[in-house]
Parts: sequence; C-alpha cells; structure tokens
Amino acid sequence: MTESALLSQVAVEQPDSAVRSFRQSLQAAWLVDPRYDLLFLANLGWPLLVLLQWWGGLEIQSGISFWQVYFITTPHRWITPALLFLERDRLQANKTKYILITVCLLTIPIAVKISTGALTCLLTIDYIWNAWHFAAQHHGIYSIYGRKSGGLSPGRLRIDKWLMRGFLLYVTFRIASWASIGAAASQGWGTLDYVFAVIPVSMILRELWQLRAETVGRCLYFTSVMTLYLAMLGAVAAQNPMMLLVLTTASALFHSIEYLAIVNWSVDRTRKSGQSTTQLFKKLMPRWGLILAVFVVILGMGAWLMESHLLELWLTANLIMAFLHYAYDGFLWKSRRPARA
Repeated sequence: MTESALLSQVAVEQPDSAVRSFRQSLQAAWLVDPRYDLLFLANLGWPLLVLLQWWGGLEIQSGISFWQVYFITTPHRWITPALLFLERDRLQANKTKYILITVCLLTIPIAVKISTGALTCLLTIDYIWNAWHFAAQHHGIYSIYGRKSGGLSPGRLRIDKWLMRGFLLYVTFRIASWASIGAAASQGWGTLDYVFAVIPVSMILRELWQLRAETVGRCLYFTSVMTLYLAMLGAVAAQNPMMLLVLTTASALFHSIEYLAIVNWSVDRTRKSGQSTTQLFKKLMPRWGLILAVFVVILGMGAWLMESHLLELWLTANLIMAFLHYAYDGFLWKSRRPARA
C-alpha cells in the first residue's frame, strides 16, 4: 500500500473512531436509556404539564391533582415498606434499627393524635421532613448520575450536596412562609431570594460549561430539577398563587415518578447482577414492571375509597406511612450505595 493510500485510510478511520467513541460516551450518560431517563427521571415533560394546568384552569388542575395524589404520590410512599420486606437481607442486616424506627413511628404519631385530637402537629412534622426528603432524593439521583459519569472530586461532591439541598430547602420553606403569612411574608425576603437564585443559575451554567457526552444525562436531570424550583421561587416572589399551585403539583409528580423509576432501575440492576436476595424477590423481578403497575392501581383505588369513607383514619395511616417512607428510604439507599456505586 502506498503512503498516500495509507494516509487516506487513516483519515477515514479517525472520524469513524471519533464518532463511535462519542456514541459510546453518550450511551454511558444514561442510567437506562435516553427515553426512560428523560421521561421518568429528568421528567422533561413538567413544563408541558404546567402549561396544561395553566391554560385549563382549576378544572384541569384538580383532575391532575386527583391522579397525582392517589395513583402516584400514595403508591410511591407505600412501596418502600414492600421493598424492605422483599429484600429481607437488608432488613436482617439492620434488624434492631428497623424495629426501633417502626415501633417509634407507629406509636408516637398515634399517641399525638389521641392526645391532641388533631393532625396539625403531625402535618407540620410531615412538611418539614418531606422537604428534607425531597431535597435528599433529588440530590441522591444527581449523585448517581455523577458517580456514573465520573470526573467529580470529593470536595466538589460535598459542595454540590449542600448547595443543591440548601436551595431546594430554602424554596420549600419560602413557599410555607408565604402560604401561612401571605403578602407580609414577602417583606424583607427579596434580597435573600436573589441570593439563593444565584445558586441554581451558577450551577446550571457550570454544568453546561463542563458538558461532555457522558454528562448529558446528569446535566439534563440537574437543570430540570433546579429550573422547576427556581420557577416556584419566582411564583412566590411574584405572589402568583395559581402558578405556584401548578408548579407544586408538577414538583410532587416529578418527585414521585422519579422515585418509582429509580426503584425500577435498582430492581433491574439487582436482577442482572445476580446479587443475593430473597427467593420471592427473584421470582418477582422478571415481572417487576407489571407488578408495579398492579400495585399502583390497587393502592390508588384503595386510597381513594378510604379517603372517601374513612377520612380521619386514612389521613392518620397515610401520615404514619409517610414517616416510615422517609426513615426507611434513607437506610435502604445508603445500604445500596457501596455495592452499586
């Protein structure tokens, strides 16, 4: 082969190699695949959902809220104890801790309800704990993407953790202050709103500046979460209750859908890795998608019927299950991290 022919062949092969390398890096950017990640984890459909609620008014918004509360939010809370039961090896590893948590979270809320005759105290605890839970979950999934794409130093990870969680918590409690006090809550908050708004804007710009093929999934997920919370902060600052209502509904849907999606991803990884688990769980894994769908439908219908006929009992039971969900979740996902990072 002549020198010119050899050079021509190399010139053709180099672009092909670069394209293949780019495609491989882009494929590695997702936890599952682009469609799954963008629809169920990054939830890029939330702006469309907001527009639909905004244009459709309260009738459309109430319809979406019905499906969100009964068939998405409720099942995502109740599935955590089911996962703990199915993966009893994790339960056995921290048996004393789980028993203590369960006893406390069953007895204390019931005692508070009986002694006060109301759910106000429990609802306040739920709002605070739920705010932390939302922030921890969003950061946790962002961290999963970060570990997969690599290139993040321990120092960067720690800073990102507290900046991201701090901003999400600030927005949640800013909403609570405005909802409880009204316009008076906005006095003196303006400067602080701008200070906290710098966090998501600067972090998104950094993600875009450092964008590579293997970080596309991480960047899109992070941008979607932070933009949604930034929009909620803007709605509070503008004192627009309708916009805030549709955005908080989108946020609740975002949180619950991504949780069910990450559970599905985790179960699939356990199945493929052959990791030790219970025989029952091994039998259920190949049909997990169908089982999850049936679970969501049955629990959603049950929740609707319970709330329609036994409201007080259902609210108390759902609050207790929410507390168990928050507590169990932290232990479950921490115990998964070393084996799956």
